[in-house]
Amino acid sequence: MFKRTRLEEGWTTLFLVWAMIFIAASAIAQSDLIEGLGIIPFVATVALFAGLVLAKSRFPSNTAHLFSLIYGLFIIFFFLGLSFPDTIPWRERIFDIVARQIAWFRKAFEGGTSRDGLIFVVHTSVIFWLLGYTAAWYTFRYPRVWRVVVPAGIVLLSVVYYYNGPSPLSIYLALYTLLSLIYIARTYLVDRERVWRAERVRYERSIWFSFLRAAFLAALVALLAARIVPPFTASAAVADAFSGANGPWKEFQNDWTRLFSSLRSYSTATSDPYLNSLTLGGPRTVGNTPIMDVTVPRKLPYVYWQAIVYDTYEDGSWDIEEDTDTLLLYPEDGVLTTPFSQAREVITQTVVNYLPNSSFIYAAPEVIGVDRQAFVDSTPDGQGGVVVTSLRSRYVLRLNDEYLVTSRVSTADAESLRQASTVYPSWVTTRYLQVPDTITPETLALAQEITTPYDTPFDKAIAVRDWLRQNVTYNDQIAAPPEGIDAVHYVLFVAQEGYCNYYASAMALMLRSQGIPARVVSGYAQGEFNEDTMSYRVKASNAHTWVEVYFPLYGWIQFEPTAALPTVDRPESAGGNPGDAFGGETFAERPDIDRESLLGEEELGTDAANEPLPDLDQFGTDQADGANTGLLATVSLWQVVGAIVVVGVAAFLMLSANEMNKRVERDVVGSYSRLSWWARWLGILFRPAQTPYERADVMVTAVPEGSSPIRRLTQHFVVNQFSAHPNGDADTESQWRQLRPLLLRKTIVHQLDRLRTWRVTRKEK
Repeated sequence: MFKRTRLEEGWTTLFLVWAMIFIAASAIAQSDLIEGLGIIPFVATVALFAGLVLAKSRFPSNTAHLFSLIYGLFIIFFFLGLSFPDTIPWRERIFDIVARQIAWFRKAFEGGTSRDGLIFVVHTSVIFWLLGYTAAWYTFRYPRVWRVVVPAGIVLLSVVYYYNGPSPLSIYLALYTLLSLIYIARTYLVDRERVWRAERVRYERSIWFSFLRAAFLAALVALLAARIVPPFTASAAVADAFSGANGPWKEFQNDWTRLFSSLRSYSTATSDPYLNSLTLGGPRTVGNTPIMDVTVPRKLPYVYWQAIVYDTYEDGSWDIEEDTDTLLLYPEDGVLTTPFSQAREVITQTVVNYLPNSSFIYAAPEVIGVDRQAFVDSTPDGQGGVVVTSLRSRYVLRLNDEYLVTSRVSTADAESLRQASTVYPSWVTTRYLQVPDTITPETLALAQEITTPYDTPFDKAIAVRDWLRQNVTYNDQIAAPPEGIDAVHYVLFVAQEGYCNYYASAMALMLRSQGIPARVVSGYAQGEFNEDTMSYRVKASNAHTWVEVYFPLYGWIQFEPTAALPTVDRPESAGGNPGDAFGGETFAERPDIDRESLLGEEELGTDAANEPLPDLDQFGTDQADGANTGLLATVSLWQVVGAIVVVGVAAFLMLSANEMNKRVERDVVGSYSRLSWWARWLGILFRPAQTPYERADVMVTAVPEGSSPIRRLTQHFVVNQFSAHPNGDADTESQWRQLRPLLLRKTIVHQLDRLRTWRVTRKEK
């Protein structure tokens, strides 16, 4: 059955190929993405040795592959079955695995999210069975070194590249690279030894040790040199290719997270501007960098983009209660069950993220759903619903990532809010009426003085809002409150100026002191609306903090106490005109108010006047006065310049290639090497022991019409290499002008014959 009993390639070769596959499999197991990955190294090892046996057998290739399939199914089912309880019969274990795999395929083709972690173990086991088997096959049956090194390397590299966990997987990649280089050197030596034995060349049998030692040192030098090369993501082109908002790769990533949603995700460094606490500190500086674009069905009268809700104030800082729960929301789970509130409209927003690494899902309050897996920080309302604190994507949002989010935006009018009950649910009173002991008597007295003339919580909230806007000057460069002075007292009675964090904190605590539930919310003001794209451009200068007040039956309602922004004015009654509090017709019709006076420094930022709005390609709204129409109107200047550059580069490369070709053909040695290159394309394989003239005879047999130039080029080479008086003026260019068309024609015919033969052979199989 077996051709030979000893391993011709050497036991060192077997050890190297096993170590490579084992290291790649161990890295997968060490990543701890899901339970059960510990079987992968064992599956890969069995696959490698099964491949060795089949590669050394006399079985034809197809028969050997069939046996590998049978062995693989048995081994994989065996190891997977060991994870089931002992009380379950093996037959039921196999049926269960098959049924779960069928269910996964159904979700893959029909849509849906799979949460079955076993399927990932199944697929990974299959992959490493194939890697182990093919590594043995292409080492011991048909040596193809790159078919061994590259597949396992790609799998390992992909795991290391996207893994953000604590395990040092880069060490596995370094070891794999080192062993791969040694393996390549070892297989090259094995191939050379075969040739030497065939040609009866004498050589030292122990040369393999010195050869491997040299290969090991060379591999170490290569690894050290690789450390100074810029990281993979440092290339802008590569980063764009991997982070494109659309395209096959992004679709693959989305499908991956959908079909393997049970995998453990590890956090990575993000560029989120908001944390789980909000401290009232000193000066702040905001830039004008684009944060996101939010596309909506229509222009909204007033809207914020919520990031995080704070509920507890202590010592000049807002925090989130520790009893906040975190649940994982899947898109197919539907919308969140939030506390009942009426007079709301469902709004769907399409958000394009411009932060390089972000986790927050931004949306208009109150958010109820998103089209990607997300972590929902929330507190219970006591009736089965959740009060959302923040929404974070399970997987980090990259530049140009897009998501769809759904919110229920309040449309309640002022009269309805005035008539709202003052009987609050327990989940509201226990969390959103908290007032710390550090709030000064002066603050409490001021709150009572402002609100006493009014009867309803809505009018009291409006009164506090208006007082703050009229008596506190907007200034985002104020100094931090001195030690021992409460931040709210500081802004109300000492500095009497501040920015949005101070305005919102003062209003929320003053309302709480009067028994009105309020909370502070951070995110972004709505930004600049684009009528052509029906989208809001939100920039860093729109970073904002505002107040929400709770009204029974109507939920949380937004209020704007910051003097730098317009108020959120609601219609007095249902059907009234709500206007647009952020720059719509209500303000546009007033000639005495422009955008700068309306938004103030907080919205525009200190450098907004000098920093132009970045031009993002996907909007394309600049119509150049509407004068250009037709084909030329659709071609931008950069496209014309790009086309000219491409044509110029192509022409330069063609001229350079032609010049390099002439240099090669003018050189006698280069001409002879070019003959060998053409011979490979013609399917001619020279033996190492053949002389130049013998090789010329073989080539003339394949190309009889080129006999004269082939023999002359060969003669020039022999004279140049072996004559005591080489001819330096050999005319090789004229020979190539005659020979090149003949070789090209013969090569095309030969390649077409190979293609036809391959098709016939494939049909016969």
